[in-house]
Amino acid sequence: MMKFALTLIAAVMFASSAVASADPMASRYENTVTLTDATGVTKIYYNKDGTMKTVLPNGQAGTGKWAMKDGKLCVTLDQGPNAGQENCNPFVERKVGETWDVTLANGTKAKAALVAGR
Repeated sequence: MMKFALTLIAAVMFASSAVASADPMASRYENTVTLTDATGVTKIYYNKDGTMKTVLPNGQAGTGKWAMKDGKLCVTLDQGPNAGQENCNPFVERKVGETWDVTLANGTKAKAALVAGR
């Protein structure tokens, strides 16, 4: 399941361009990124201190770290088959209320959203 979560997290990070700002992740703090696909809703919580938490559709929680590097959002999960492996993808700044489509590594589609609150 954690491999699936990493795939979902990576998909949320894909984008064609980044918007310049003092802190491009600011809209994600105190809010939730959701990924909805056939398995249900995965929730991702990014913290300003570079830590993150994931909650899979089955309720399984995980933790990790994130960092911005050269216009990419890099995530390293603490659990699962990819634990300790950094995964970086292009980043787009998002506003609360935005939704976007993502294609997962296995070719399936998911709907991502940045929703207010945690």
